[in-house]
Amino acid sequence: MLKKFLVAASVIGTTLLASSLAQAEDPTTLKIAGILSAGKESPWEASLVNSMERVIAAKPHGLEIEVNYTENVYDNAEQVFRTYAETGEYDILFGDTAYVDAIEKLKDEFPETMFVMSGSGNRGLGGNAYWLFIHAHEPAYVMGQLAGKLTKSNVVGAVSTFPAEDTNDQINAFFAGAKVANPKVEQKITFIQSWFDPTKSNEATSAQIAAGADMIYQMSGAFEVCEDRGIGCFGNYVDMSSVAPKSIVASTVVKWDPHINWIIDEWWKFKTTGAKFDAPTEPRWFTWKEGSGDLVLNPAWEEKIPADVKTLAADTAKAIQSGEKQVELNLNEPKSD
Repeated sequence: MLKKFLVAASVIGTTLLASSLAQAEDPTTLKIAGILSAGKESPWEASLVNSMERVIAAKPHGLEIEVNYTENVYDNAEQVFRTYAETGEYDILFGDTAYVDAIEKLKDEFPETMFVMSGSGNRGLGGNAYWLFIHAHEPAYVMGQLAGKLTKSNVVGAVSTFPAEDTNDQINAFFAGAKVANPKVEQKITFIQSWFDPTKSNEATSAQIAAGADMIYQMSGAFEVCEDRGIGCFGNYVDMSSVAPKSIVASTVVKWDPHINWIIDEWWKFKTTGAKFDAPTEPRWFTWKEGSGDLVLNPAWEEKIPADVKTLAADTAKAIQSGEKQVELNLNEPKSD
């Protein structure tokens, strides 16, 4: 009997020791490099940086997280990724755009490093190369309802960068919401064929106003004409009301929080279980219900929006976030009516 007790005690002790050692070996820090295609002040990048700050504060898995950024990276992406990887100090190299070519050249050379790319223009590589996607079509749909109800001309426009899956989705949903709210709406769409060109953006906005548009989804990031002409415009990626306080009605806000947390969970699994990186070859994205976005009204406009219109927007947002209402994910290139 004593022998059995001693054997059992030994087994329990060994198990506890192994568990204790495993816990002692769990990582306590995480170092991330943020490789940004533009500056941190631009809306797309700002949405990522803001999300990173929230995740850092939340300390997933109890981790102390440090993030260092390199901005205005595009043509020299491979060299920037390589420089970070070769230091051996960074656990995750988090790219904010289509860096698939650079990552494909480096991923097998640095198998212990987690590479992340995001948005359209990428392709699935698997292994230690993870692909994220942002679809902000759900809050864009609600924003479209506001535009459809608030327009006096029944002409609603959108000025965007390029036709791509992560711009088409929002524009199509925006117009769908506008037309559900107001079947008389006629849609106008202009792509300026540049990721950032304020001059072209303002010219396109002026042309749409001349064609009758008085509500414009301004995805290309220039609001000077909106402010000068006093029409209603809508922001994207972050709350743009401070940039154009007179004209911004509302903004879709992109939140990368669930994406970043998923990436950290995958890294944690790799570090604590010995499992290999096993990225899916399809992009991973999260819904509004899962915390991927929001819709923010400009307080200056909120006072002017009729109560029934605000109620419509609030009820639709609640239905989408609860899963009661589904918004179609339409990736086709939108056209003007």
